[in-house]
Amino acid sequence: MALKYQIGVDAGGTHSTAIAYDMDGKELGRAEGGPGQINADYEGGINNIAEVVNELLDKFDGDCQRVLAGIAGLSVVGNAPEVAATISSRINNLPTRAITDSLLALYNGLEGDDGALVIAGTGSVFNGLQDGHLIAVGGYGNILGDEGSGYAISVAAMKSALLSWDKREENALIPMFTELFGVEHMDECNAKFYKMKNPEVAGMAVHVAKLADSGDKHASQVIKDQAHLLARDIIIGLDHYEDPKPMKIALTGSVLANNEMMRGLIEDEVKNKYPDAIFSVSNGENARGVIFDKSKDYRYFTNHEDR
Repeated sequence: MALKYQIGVDAGGTHSTAIAYDMDGKELGRAEGGPGQINADYEGGINNIAEVVNELLDKFDGDCQRVLAGIAGLSVVGNAPEVAATISSRINNLPTRAITDSLLALYNGLEGDDGALVIAGTGSVFNGLQDGHLIAVGGYGNILGDEGSGYAISVAAMKSALLSWDKREENALIPMFTELFGVEHMDECNAKFYKMKNPEVAGMAVHVAKLADSGDKHASQVIKDQAHLLARDIIIGLDHYEDPKPMKIALTGSVLANNEMMRGLIEDEVKNKYPDAIFSVSNGENARGVIFDKSKDYRYFTNHEDR
């Protein structure tokens, strides 16, 4: 009997990962490819997604039942059925579904249950799921939101250091930043900071967290403030649920996966209002979401005109 399997694709801004699973959820193989963020490069993103899927299809002598693609930028582009159709037409017209990368992460983090997934890496967002209905809080980008993200932590730490520099007071964040930027004085950091890309800014958050772990009061205050803001977003999301509210909350992203202080502060504040909240750290293998997708919105697109 021919092998039956399914493929999940996590198509992000830096790369795309496709993983094949048998119908019991056991991983069979994977393929890596270029970025699949379609709002930045629609044609290139679709091609990269199709390439990693076709690479897996060539590895197995079997029957692929469905392909679930979680795609960065899909919420901006819209028209998910058309995106799925285009991908399907390039992978032997297999039944395909296109969803946002955050929804794919939600399926993986909750393993098919209702609840919430909180992402805090370069940016941040709360995504909840109850009875098939999605609830989103935050995710408005580094200027208007992204509370508790690596970017927000680094910016808050920079502001703290600059304020202390102006007040001529001691702040361990000052030597931390001058060393990171390779300058002598704190006021020389500004020009370098404004030239950095968002992921580079977010990458400095790990140094703030290490300083906070050592007991430094200024770094600790930054972490406490950002944890409070992200906990606030989680509570807002939980408030939107209908009773009985699902209390499963999965955490993912570099900030939440690697910062025990941040997680503890968030959990304590959320549990102060919702004591039944159950937190876990997601493994981040988001292509695995295909195993838990309950949707029947997978269709063949044999008549789709590829373009």
